[in-house]
Amino acid sequence: METAPDSSLHILQRLSYKELNAPSERALYGLLLFRALDANKLELKPDSLIDFSLKYYLDHTDNERLAICYFYKGRTCKHALRYENAMDCYLKALDGAQIKNDYWLLGKINSDMGDICNVQQDYKLAREKYKLAYGYFTRIKLQSLAFNSFLDIGRTYYAAKNYRNAHIIYSKAFKQAKDSLQQGSLLQSIAINYYAEQKYDSALHYFRKVIPYPYIGNNRAIRYYYLADLFSDLNQIDSAAYYASNSFHFEPDIRTQRECYRILSNVSFLKGNMSVMSGYMNKYIELGDSIREIDKQTKGSVLEELHHTAREIDQTKQQRWYLIGILLLITAIGLTVYLMKQKHAKQEKLLNEKEHLQQKTGIRKEFIYRNRRILFQRVQASKYKQAAERKNATIAEKEEMDKLLYNRILHLNNKEEFNREMDVLLNDLVSKLKSRYPALNQKEITWCCLYLLKIPANDVLMLLDYKAESLKKLKQRLAQKTNLSSTTELDIFLNGILSEE
Repeated sequence: METAPDSSLHILQRLSYKELNAPSERALYGLLLFRALDANKLELKPDSLIDFSLKYYLDHTDNERLAICYFYKGRTCKHALRYENAMDCYLKALDGAQIKNDYWLLGKINSDMGDICNVQQDYKLAREKYKLAYGYFTRIKLQSLAFNSFLDIGRTYYAAKNYRNAHIIYSKAFKQAKDSLQQGSLLQSIAINYYAEQKYDSALHYFRKVIPYPYIGNNRAIRYYYLADLFSDLNQIDSAAYYASNSFHFEPDIRTQRECYRILSNVSFLKGNMSVMSGYMNKYIELGDSIREIDKQTKGSVLEELHHTAREIDQTKQQRWYLIGILLLITAIGLTVYLMKQKHAKQEKLLNEKEHLQQKTGIRKEFIYRNRRILFQRVQASKYKQAAERKNATIAEKEEMDKLLYNRILHLNNKEEFNREMDVLLNDLVSKLKSRYPALNQKEITWCCLYLLKIPANDVLMLLDYKAESLKKLKQRLAQKTNLSSTTELDIFLNGILSEE
């Protein structure tokens, strides 16, 4: 498997899975086949094999092999762009790999998690994951994987528009590139960085240089797309059309496909071929809708924090028999959480009945409901962790703790980050309000978001630093600015925006 993965795959494919009678043999076969497929950079299928292996090792408590199964299940979800499912599997795989100090697996997991964070524009966290992967691969002298992780670090700087740091990383990578495949990946990254800086002569030089280099996966498609975009910027529309069209021959990902259709649509418009342009534009719009649905998935950083919080709570429960002295406190906290959950469950039931009459059912409603629930769970989990500290705190101290908690979760002190998160969570609510009602100020927009997130009324007053009378006046101003006859119409108005197509 390590020295000749192609031979390993050949042997496995000649075996008859149906003739393996023992469940343990079938479980091991599925794990080994997926590892061989992955080592040969082939599609991971069928899912049923890894699903069987995963269930078997769950039932038989083989944590080492279970971690590997979770990794490959996560990778199948990642390839299918189901990032939430992928992150869940990776986090479980990470738990098992850390117990055994499996550096190969730890490097692979962190590299894949970095890819997801990078796609979700969480560049700082992606960089941290890639640095971990680089460290693990370097420790076990896997030069090829370490080199790729080092390039990935540079790509996070490029994606964050920090082109100078990206060039620094790429210049250091020259000394590490051992073969033409690695050299091609490096030249491609340098060319893309120059293009993003609008240094078109340098970008064109490196793109032309990298074209004949060997590639992995969809890298040839990416090279052609960027060349097409570059020629489009240089008004060389025939060359732009040539490379955009040829990109489709090399398995482009969904984002590359969309951008190639954009280029082809623009070229068709410039040539006056409106019927062809219309076809390309329709495909561009269709892919854009698909990408927006992908981007609506919960961020990996949120899922990771929830995972760690849940694990910490589990560890606390396992150790509580050592903590007899605070047993009564834990019981009291548990009862409080239970009552709050009961109250919240009742509120959710009423909310669901109301939304059943006012909103359309479907993907958007499920997405918004899930994110409300995740937000509530994060708030409750954080308060649970602070239980001992909150017990002896004054009212003012508790209020300050709550402000810090909400700011960490919702980024209230960072207007741009808050507005961006709310657009993702609430169907572009902030952008729509700003566009349609430019007279609205930030506090009014913030209240709309907090109201739709079902933040408790007392917490809203605290976060806005308002008294009840001041909030009443804010609602009145909001109703006037949005052309409503009274504040009682705000609920229908805001929920109407959520249900828009």
